[in-house]
Amino acid sequence: MSERIAGADDRSPYGGFAVELTSCLLSVDGDEPVVLLDETSPMKARFPSVAFDPEAHDCLNVGVRAWLTESTGLDVDRLEQVHTARRHGPADVIGEAGSALSIGFLGLVPPQQRSAVGRGVWRNCLEYMPWEDRRRRGGLTGHERVGQALLQKVQSSTLLGDHALERQSRRIRTAFGLDGAAWDEAQTLERFELIYANDPHDGASGIEGLFPAPVAMVRDHLQILAAAMGRLRSRLRVRPIAVDLVPPVFTLLDLQRSAEAILGPSLHKQNFRRYVEGAGVIEATGTMRQQTGGRPAQLFRFRREGAPERRHAPRRHAPTGGTLQRA
Repeated sequence: MSERIAGADDRSPYGGFAVELTSCLLSVDGDEPVVLLDETSPMKARFPSVAFDPEAHDCLNVGVRAWLTESTGLDVDRLEQVHTARRHGPADVIGEAGSALSIGFLGLVPPQQRSAVGRGVWRNCLEYMPWEDRRRRGGLTGHERVGQALLQKVQSSTLLGDHALERQSRRIRTAFGLDGAAWDEAQTLERFELIYANDPHDGASGIEGLFPAPVAMVRDHLQILAAAMGRLRSRLRVRPIAVDLVPPVFTLLDLQRSAEAILGPSLHKQNFRRYVEGAGVIEATGTMRQQTGGRPAQLFRFRREGAPERRHAPRRHAPTGGTLQRA
């Protein structure tokens, strides 16, 4: 699983930039969001990436999908371009170019397909962005610890004027849900920028001890991860049915946990089940799963005739006090 993913180091420079097509492949393992990484790099962990080839990549997402199948064994149903990030600095150069431009694509991988990956390793996303984890496991949550540390760092700065200090402090409180501010789980890029964007070195200077990562990640790939999580959370907040994050046959609890793994805190169980059953996109299989120490749970599958509707459903605002009400 840790064999090097081919193509990650062979990038042709264009005008001083090494342009790469980067795949952020997200899945759910139990109640945790996971992402496929290549950790055999001599410097930092990175996503599966391939050099941009203008002759071969007429359609970028089709080219990336074909390359992923060849290099990792994954046949990703859909890839969506979510973010473009720039990497610069001597520690992160690729090939002969002084900078890299990473075009990031989001793909979702069902749990049963993770074992098909021949190269790379699956890592918990929250190990790299622990401030996005709002589950309380004793003491302050990740977002509270990091948000408060960042706020203290800004307020102790002597370089900001009063207006700039107030503006930056308000931005931190809003992004991290501090002092009564409402938490917006989709503002992942905003929180990333507050922590990393203004730091010319490794980001998170002065608060890195609060969230040690198992392996450091290339900064632009971490930025793409933040963008991908924000995009997926925005979708699930409106329509919390994670079609591509559960096996073909699942329980309603499996479906709820897959949404919670991405969104964070627990969803209201009864509201969630009423929403899913009322949406008409699932059907009972007529079989049960024996639960350890509990009653058997009914198994469901997605209705085939509902798939096109789910795929092309228009965006709409989440219902107030409805499905996504927290437990």
